[in-house]
Order: sequence, then C-alpha cells, then structure tokens
Amino acid sequence: MSNETTNPSGGQALESHSNASTTDDAQPLCDSAQTSLWQIGKHIPQLDGVRGLAILIVTLYRFSKEIPVDSTIGRALHSFFALGDRGVDLFFVLSGFLITGILLDARGTDGFFRNFFARRSLRIFPLYFLSLLLFLAATQWTGPFQGIYQQASENQFYLWTYLANVKMSIEGAWCFGYLDHFWSLAVEEHFYFIWPIIIFCCTPRTALKFALILALTSAVSRTLFAAISDNGVAPNVLSIFRFDALLIGSALAIQIRQSNGLKSLRLPALGLFPICALIGVTLTVLDKRVLAVGHTVWPVLWACVCVWLLTGSSRSLLSKFFNSPALRNLGKYSYAMYVFQSPLIPLAASIISAETLATWTGNLVLANLIYMATMFALTYGAALISWHLIEKHFLALKRWFPTSPAATKSKAESYYLGSRSVTST
Repeated sequence: MSNETTNPSGGQALESHSNASTTDDAQPLCDSAQTSLWQIGKHIPQLDGVRGLAILIVTLYRFSKEIPVDSTIGRALHSFFALGDRGVDLFFVLSGFLITGILLDARGTDGFFRNFFARRSLRIFPLYFLSLLLFLAATQWTGPFQGIYQQASENQFYLWTYLANVKMSIEGAWCFGYLDHFWSLAVEEHFYFIWPIIIFCCTPRTALKFALILALTSAVSRTLFAAISDNGVAPNVLSIFRFDALLIGSALAIQIRQSNGLKSLRLPALGLFPICALIGVTLTVLDKRVLAVGHTVWPVLWACVCVWLLTGSSRSLLSKFFNSPALRNLGKYSYAMYVFQSPLIPLAASIISAETLATWTGNLVLANLIYMATMFALTYGAALISWHLIEKHFLALKRWFPTSPAATKSKAESYYLGSRSVTST
C-alpha cells in the first residue's frame, strides 16, 4: 500500500534492520498496560469478531440493494443496510493492523519474505483462483448458467492478474458484473507486495512515519482527483486511493508495540468517533460522495473502535460484543463469504428472488428481508463447504513456513482471512 520500498538512509537500510534490536526506534515489544486486551503474542478472539462484524454488514448490504424506497420503512431499511458498504473499510483497517503485526513480529527471522508470501499465498490464492475457474469456466459450460458472468469473462485477464481495480479505474466503470467486488482483493494484494519491504528495511518508528505520511498522501490525492475528475469509480477502487485505510491499521500495529502503546489515543479516539460517525452516516444516508470524503472518515472511525477495543479490558462491553460466538464464527469464514456472496445472486436467481417471494408475501419489503436472510444463509453455507473442502487443507501447509523461530509465537496470522479486505464491494 505504500509507494516507497527503501529506507530513507539508502545503503544503510539493511544495516538498520539488522541492528534494530539495539536502537531506540526498535523497542516495540513493551505492552502498554497489563490490563489491556492486547498483549504481544496473545491470540485475541475479539479480532475475529471484528472481522465477523465486517462480513456481516457487507453481506447484508450486498443483498439489500433491491429494497423498495417508496415507503418510510423501505427507505429506512435501505439507508440502514447501505451502511454495510463501509464494512470494506473495516476489513482494510483490520488487515493493515494484523498483517503489519505479523511482519513486525517476524523481522530478523530467516526467510522473512519467503515465509510471508508463502503463507499469504496459501491463504488467498487457492480459493481465489478456484472461484475464478468456477465462475468463468465451469459455468460457461453449463447450459442454464451460460452468460451470467459475461462481463467478468470478457475482462477476465484483469481478474487473473489482480488488476481488476486498475481496469475499473481506467474505464471509469464497473467492468466485472457480479465479480465487481474483487477490486478490494486486488487492493490488498498490491499492499502485500509493497508494505513488507518497508517493514523489512525500516525501523518501526520510521515505518510509522511512512504509514502516516503515505496514508495522508493517499487521502489527499483521492480528494484532489475526485475534485478535478469526472471519473467516479477510480477514487473508490484504485489502490493508491484506498491504501490509507490499510496504512491506518498499520500505524496502529506499529504504535501498539511501542512502550506507550495506544493508551494516549483513547481520548482523541473518543472525540473523533462521533464526528466521523455523523459525517459518515449522513453522507451514506443521503447517498452523497462529496469528494470521496467517506473513504477518509470511515477508516478513522473504525480505527477509533479498534483503539478502544485493544486498550480496554476483556470485561468491557466492547470486548464482550466482539467476543460473541456468532461474530467470531462469521469471522472464521469471512473470506469465502466475501468471495461467494455476489456471484451467488445469479446462480440462485432461478430458485429464489425478492420478486418471487413478493408473490407469496404480498409485501415487497418483507419479501426482500426474507430474500436477504435466505441469501445470507446460502452464502454462509457455501463458505462452510469451502472451508472444509479447500481452505483448511491449504492452511495446514503453513506449518512449513513459520513467521518466527518458534512456530507458535506469531498467532496473529490466524486472525486474518484474506479480506480483504476485503475488500473489499
């Protein structure tokens, strides 16, 4: 997510890395408070719940787009579920936090890059490429489903190469039909190619500066582009315009490993949260994209939530909410749920649709709610099958690519399910 790949000290980059343990910049391992939820090396199930919330609201948003707005209740529900679009920002912030944590904890180990990229590949590629085979190849050979992914098929080169968001930005259009949401997976993949180099070459304090400066650059450049261009898609999907959310999460991961942790951010987060919520909710409800401001305020809002969660105790209401079994379970299957949710719409159309349900219920709003619940269940079921048939078997191979000398040390890796990001909507 960064456009820098070297330490500002030039030839001293690798030397700075190798000597990191003896510099003031690299004192990242002090826990900020014994009572805080976050402690280095400790599995935090609440972060699974954070991911679960993200996939919950994104999935409900995905299936709510046809709720009629010709009634008060319809407009209210449509606006409420539209907020789920911002779950992608939560995926990005969480991904930046977790991936940066993994990289920081693995600094100085043998096979830093090899192990990181191998583990990312095992997590992301099997489901991603198998799903493309299913949607772009297998369905084209099956009579009833021929042509349902025609847009994606015509532009499939960009899907296979993780350039879907680049194609969208160039065209200024959504070019992939029911696979449009793959843009966010491309954003995260681009981040994985760049950010590990920054972490490897820089001390934590320098990496923190990079994260903040690049996040600000991303947000400002996005706003300026939105102001001077009539391309309404690029600010939403182009990697350099969306890196700020991932970099905000990265900054939190670096700061939490410093001696003072995130405690000093609790009060600013408390003040920023209502401001960001007011702006973000207002823009979403009014369906306004004023200079892409929403892409700035929502990541900050989610970062505020993470600050309060991670610096609070396990007995806090926020911690208990994210530790709920339902959210943690959704978090476990979130990657596949994200991949499958939109493609399932045309696949299931011959069996279930809001219009068909409306003939039974006599109420289109109620029919849409039933449709949403049914499609959510189908998405969850598909993700469950994917986990047991595909994902967990590839994840088992991660043991050959430890991220620290002790293979069990970096448990943070198990939090992340590719997101993406998710990604990405």
